[in-house]
Amino acid sequence: MGNETASPSNAKIGEFQGLRAVALAGIIFYHYGNTGLAMYAVWGVSLFFMLSGYLNGLSWANGKQPHRDMKSSVSYMLRHIKKLYLLHIIMTVASIPVSGILPAIRTNGAKELIFWGIVFFMNVTLTKSLYPKYYWGYNGVSWFLSTYAALCLLTPSLLHGTARLLKNQKLRRAVKVMAAIFALQFVYCFLIGRTKLVTEYWVYIFPLARVGEYVIGMIAGMISFKLPEGRKYGLIGVIAGLWIAVLMFCVPMPEWLFRSIVWIVPNVLLLWGIHRSQGFLSRALSCRLLVILGDCSANMYLIHQVVYGYFFYYGLMEGPAGRRIAVMLLNYVLTFVLAAGFQILMKRWAERKKYIKKTED
Repeated sequence: MGNETASPSNAKIGEFQGLRAVALAGIIFYHYGNTGLAMYAVWGVSLFFMLSGYLNGLSWANGKQPHRDMKSSVSYMLRHIKKLYLLHIIMTVASIPVSGILPAIRTNGAKELIFWGIVFFMNVTLTKSLYPKYYWGYNGVSWFLSTYAALCLLTPSLLHGTARLLKNQKLRRAVKVMAAIFALQFVYCFLIGRTKLVTEYWVYIFPLARVGEYVIGMIAGMISFKLPEGRKYGLIGVIAGLWIAVLMFCVPMPEWLFRSIVWIVPNVLLLWGIHRSQGFLSRALSCRLLVILGDCSANMYLIHQVVYGYFFYYGLMEGPAGRRIAVMLLNYVLTFVLAAGFQILMKRWAERKKYIKKTED
């Protein structure tokens, strides 16, 4: 769910945070049992990967260029994951009482305990997305953090390789490179859809399956300064948003297609439209409420399914439609409160550590 920040020269971060909030809403309310929002949720996941790549591309274009070696790659990954890791562990443990794991252990004994111990280890080490089974174990949505960690490890090499492909960052060459990567991604997803492999895993969860859209996001960010600012990009953003909405709710698609590949082109146009204009869409996404929600999006993502799990476990999601809607809204608000509270605590903890270090020096 990356919380990268763009270079100070990028004054549009508020709009990106607002976009995060909009994308996350679909994911959260889909996980609350609203199956009609499945496409919305899948788009949101794709957008988060592409937005992370885009911001990395912006940082590269603005001179923030990590070294290309293993030490730098590991350091880069740890720097981007550490903000979420403690919360990930807390949510992993908090999910145990409502996950069905304890009854399974009581029923099947030591064998089941060993199995779930291994799955717990995969959660702790952020390797759950590397195995095509049990990637939903414990806090199911944390597979994203595992996949994101793998992409972060690859990011310095991907940035250097991408910059080399772009050479002088000419717009025409960049579009050709993006088209080539898109074609390769399309072929991969198409072939997976023709096999008996689990499409959800090999197209949606497996880290290397996400490299294509992540790198396309990088390229879009790297060359964004080549695009002039103006109202026409605001219009492009609105058109891209409408395109995405039509795909979400009006176009039936096979799983291999809607799991990632179909969102790439409209997402690039949407990011450019938001970043290179001061149009209606940019202003709407910059509203204070959306920015606040976007700032907490990574924490909310890790928290929301566990909160829902407790509500569901105690039967609070049952009843008439009106009651269910009220409880879903309560879930969302509670998720935000917990996420914001955790964020404040971490900020104060960091400030305290900095103060103690300063006084010791």
